[in-house]
Amino acid sequence: MFMEKFKEIYDGYMLVLVVFVGLFLLLRDVPLLRKKKLRRDMKIAKVLGYTYIIAGIVLFIIVKMYRG
Repeated sequence: MFMEKFKEIYDGYMLVLVVFVGLFLLLRDVPLLRKKKLRRDMKIAKVLGYTYIIAGIVLFIIVKMYRG
């Protein structure tokens, strides 16, 4: 039941949105944090950016493969 509801919510639009958030973190926030010399925050932003991109794509693949 959970997977059916999740499949309704997580479509192509949601994939684009999640990947965009990840790219925004990597391309906008990381350079700003580096410029302000906030190294710990920069590393966290990098990890979150890559996590958003990878997890977004993996979740989309899982939803497309699910046949329930």
